[in-house]
Order: sequence, then structure tokens, then C-alpha cells
Amino acid sequence: MQKKKIIAMALAGIMSFGVASVSVMSTTEAAHHRQHVEQQYADGTSNEYSHRMKEEEKLHEQKVRDIRTAYRQDGDQKQYNRELQKEQKRHDKVVKEIKSDSEAHIRHTRH
Repeated sequence: MQKKKIIAMALAGIMSFGVASVSVMSTTEAAHHRQHVEQQYADGTSNEYSHRMKEEEKLHEQKVRDIRTAYRQDGDQKQYNRELQKEQKRHDKVVKEIKSDSEAHIRHTRH
């Protein structure tokens, strides 16, 4: 009788240990996946569209700085205005495309 109790206790312990380890493994995997998704981009963004927008903002700022530097060197106001307007149009177009892609993605994932 004593042997049966010991065997039953041992089996119960083994089974509870197995259930607990499976539970911990799934929790760990979920936490790892969530962390991976949240830290997908080095610039702090967590999705493709935010990342693209941030990259475009950096590029736009750099191009505007380049245009201003060229203006300071040659002083051509008309050229400066043309280049600035051209860059603003390019930037607006790219931002519009990114927003459109993002909205299309949101609509696609909801349906």
C-alpha cells in the first residue's frame, strides 16, 4: 500500500512538473515574440509604415539642409525656391504613398 502511494505521488509530481514547464515555455515564447515585434526597427518604430515615415522625414530634412547650404553658397533665391518647392512636392508624394499603403494594410487586416 505504501509503495502505491509513493508511486502515485511521484507520477503526480512528474506530471505537474511537465505541465508547469510547458506553461513556462509558451509564456517565454510569447514574451520573446512580443519583444521581437516591438523592437523590430533600430529607430524605435514598431511597424513598417512608421519606419518608412521616419526614414522619409530624415531624408527630407537632409535634402532641405543641402538646398539651404547651396543657397548660402551661391545666393540664387529663384533656384533656392525652385529646389525647395520641388523637394516639398517629392516629400508630400512619398508621405501620401506611405499613408495610402498603411491604410490599405489596415483595411486588409480588418477584413
